[in-house]
Amino acid sequence: MESKVEKWLEKRGQDIKEEWIDSIKNRIEKFELPLEKLFLIECRYQIEGYSNLEGFPGFFIYPQFQINNFTIDFAIIYITFDEWYKHHKNNFVSIKDKILLVEIDSYLWHGADPEQFAKEKERERELQKEGYKLMRFSGREIYKDVENCVREVINHFIKEEE
Repeated sequence: MESKVEKWLEKRGQDIKEEWIDSIKNRIEKFELPLEKLFLIECRYQIEGYSNLEGFPGFFIYPQFQINNFTIDFAIIYITFDEWYKHHKNNFVSIKDKILLVEIDSYLWHGADPEQFAKEKERERELQKEGYKLMRFSGREIYKDVENCVREVINHFIKEEE
């Protein structure tokens, strides 16, 4: 009987693995930059343990999130499903305090051109004036230790909740 249990566990584990990989592949197709793909894969992997059970908060990840005329790499929201359902139609404007904007800054895009760098800083100040929290990671940070970067995002919410 134990061998049957082991075989069944292996079969179901493989089914889940394939389903998970397929769902992630569908989500990362819209990204051009490998660093953003890497971040999203790790985000999805780490937040699986924070499911959206009824009444408990969970994570909602929005890649290429639109705020005014800005496109943000990621908006990460930590709320209950009921809160999400109540606010998702208005683009979450009324719950800015539960949103963390995440930007991944590659040197080629954000640092090589002084004008682009200045625009990024201006944009950051404007978003903060509107009440958004912003966390930036360098491309190097993502490349070297994406796991830690995602843990930092999760800890941002968990620490606020305590």
